[in-house]
Amino acid sequence: MSKIVLTGASGLLGRAIMAELLPNFDIIGLGLNRIHSGIQKLNLLDTESVNEFMWTVKPDILIHSAAERRPDISQNAPKRTIALNVEATRHLARLAYQTGSWMIYLSTNYVFDGTSPPYSPQDLTNPLNLYGQSKLDGENAVRAETDQFCIIRLPALYGQVEFLGETSITQIGEQIQSEEKINIDHWSIRRPTWVNDVAVVCRQIIEHRSNQSNFNGTYHWSANEPMTKYQIAQSMGEVVNCSTTHLIPDVKPPVGVLRPQDCELDCSDLVNLGIGQRTPFQKAIYHSLISFF
Repeated sequence: MSKIVLTGASGLLGRAIMAELLPNFDIIGLGLNRIHSGIQKLNLLDTESVNEFMWTVKPDILIHSAAERRPDISQNAPKRTIALNVEATRHLARLAYQTGSWMIYLSTNYVFDGTSPPYSPQDLTNPLNLYGQSKLDGENAVRAETDQFCIIRLPALYGQVEFLGETSITQIGEQIQSEEKINIDHWSIRRPTWVNDVAVVCRQIIEHRSNQSNFNGTYHWSANEPMTKYQIAQSMGEVVNCSTTHLIPDVKPPVGVLRPQDCELDCSDLVNLGIGQRTPFQKAIYHSLISFF
């Protein structure tokens, strides 16, 4: 049975990956905050502790999910963002190579500028904000330190959250619950992707690698229902039977940190390998929101 280490195990995506892999793999989940049973506390910025852990465990597979994922927070805390998204990633990749671990690094579609979708894994990157740049720098750090890796770029994620504000998608539920008139983005096109589907893709990739030991490289996964936040809100309102007439579509680019308009990912490389799962948005968002409405 493969021994797997998962960073960011207490986060939204990490929780889904843990749940998907636990039945069939020997998995150790690592986290820093929201630690609960089954997750080991480890600060990825503490290089000595990370060294000791990796050399003690020597996992077969290292899944690196931990990151600062919020573009606005990233922009306002650049040193911390770079330390976690770039330098900690570089350190883990180096240790993965040294300990003989295969590394899965979870990245973002924000490495692209959104001007010419859809994007294949080989397309030119051009991040518009510090978050996207830090994740791209993390990708390049992985490539520099090891040749035994799989980078998976992902779009906006959602799932069974602990609070509605945990993701930019489920946070729209707060706006639906509000009775005040709210402008909501009708400019950026997203393909909100359920973390449970991403977790299945991670498992399928691990299984594929067990049969194809030379499987490495950069891949994309995403849902395939394009929606603006305004359209997401309309769809959510139908699911939870709540009015959305107080939400006003805003067709101007959002203020604040620059964000790409449409970073559609071409996922055909994985699809052609028989890898992938896409749950319809309304079905998945129902499971994600039902406890809050």
